Amino acid sequence: MDDRRDHPSRRRDREAPDGPAAAEPAAAEAAGGEAAGGGSVPDGHDDLDVLLDELVRVREELELARSELAAAEDRALRARAELENLRRRQQGELERARQQGQDGALRSVLTVHDDLERALTAADQSDDPATIVPGVEAVLAGLLRQLEALGLEPTGAVGEPFDANLHEAIMAVPPAQAGQAGTIHEVYEVGFVQGERLVRPARVVVYQEA
Repeated sequence: MDDRRDHPSRRRDREAPDGPAAAEPAAAEAAGGEAAGGGSVPDGHDDLDVLLDELVRVREELELARSELAAAEDRALRARAELENLRRRQQGELERARQQGQDGALRSVLTVHDDLERALTAADQSDDPATIVPGVEAVLAGLLRQLEALGLEPTGAVGEPFDANLHEAIMAVPPAQAGQAGTIHEVYEVGFVQGERLVRPARVVVYQEA
C-alpha cells in the first residue's frame, strides 16, 4: 500500500484552494456585497437633482410669464386710455363743428334781425307806415338768399298741387272753379327742403271736393 496517498498533508493540499486563484472569487463576492449594501451612489439621488432643476426652471418660466403678463396689462391699459382720449377729442371736435354750423346759421338770422330793426326805426320816423313795405320785402329777399346759400329751398305756394310728403293740410275748402281740387288755396306757413330731406313741411289750406 502507498502511504503518500493517505498522508495528512496531501489531504490538506487537496482540500485548501490555491492562493491567488481562489482569492479572485472571494474579492468579487466582497465587491458585490458592498454594492448590495449601499456603498455606491443610488440612482434615486440623480432623479432628485433632475426634479429640483426642473422645479427651478419652471419657477423661472413662471416669473417670466408673470412679468410678460404685467407688461401686457400695462400696454392694454395705456391703449385703452389713449382710445378714450381720442374719443373725447373727436367728440370735442364734432361739438365745435356743430357749434360753428349753428353760429353760421345764427349769423344769418341775426342779419335779418338787424334789417327788421332798421325797417321798424324807419317806420317810426315816417308819417306813412306803408313806406316800410319795400324795406321788409328786401329783408325777406335777403333772408331767402341766405337760406338758399345753406341749401334750403322753400316749398308750398298758392296753386301748387298738394303733396302730403311736403305739405301739411290744416284746413280744406271747396274749390271755387274746376281744376282747383287738390291744389293749395292758401299758405299759412312756408316749408323748406334741403336736397331730398324735408326740414319743415308747409302748412297750407287745400281745395278739396266735398
